[in-house]
Parts: sequence; C-alpha cells; structure tokens
Amino acid sequence: MQVLKRAIKPENYISFLHIYQTTWGTAGDICLVRESVAKTSGSKFIGRRIQLALPKGMERDYLVGVPVIKVAGHVGEGHPKDKNSEWEAYDGVDPEIATTVLKIWGFKLIEF
Repeated sequence: MQVLKRAIKPENYISFLHIYQTTWGTAGDICLVRESVAKTSGSKFIGRRIQLALPKGMERDYLVGVPVIKVAGHVGEGHPKDKNSEWEAYDGVDPEIATTVLKIWGFKLIEF
C-alpha cells in the first residue's frame, strides 16, 4: 500500500491581538482567523495579513461565533501591546508557527 501525501495549500489569515480584562489585570491572545471566514462573518477583524500553510482542524476556539486559532498568550506583567511583553505558545501550536506570527507583531516567544 502506498501512502499519498498532499501538500497543504497556503491560505491567507488575519492575525489579530485579542485584549481582554481579567480579575488580575489585562490579558491578551494572538489569534488567527481565515480571511475567507472573516469576510463572511458579521464581525470585523482588524489585524495583520499573513499567509500560512496550516492543517485543517486547528481552529478549536471561537470569538463572536467565528472559529479562530489561538497561537500565543500574554504572560507577564504589563499591557500585552508593550514591545517587551512575554508571550507563550498555546498547547498544540508549533513553536515555529508561533514565532512566525509573533514576529510580524514585533513580540518574542519565551520558551520553558
């Protein structure tokens, strides 16, 4: 039996910073939404466009009813928009993908 491999076609994604208040302060997530999904939704996603080849099924979270991929979360003190803020990749997200997405924002991924 021969295993057939298909290349994953790169798609356009919108990378956006989701900032929200918690009981201990301000938190944030870097998320990805497919551009085709964002255009058909009633919500407007403002962020940076990026082209990535990601496998289907990575969209495990929802924001305003739209499936998104949470790439990294803000860990540390201060506001998530600070350039020296610390970010950690979520479980199941390849560190290489997280580094690529954070680079366009000017943030750095910390490693544990």
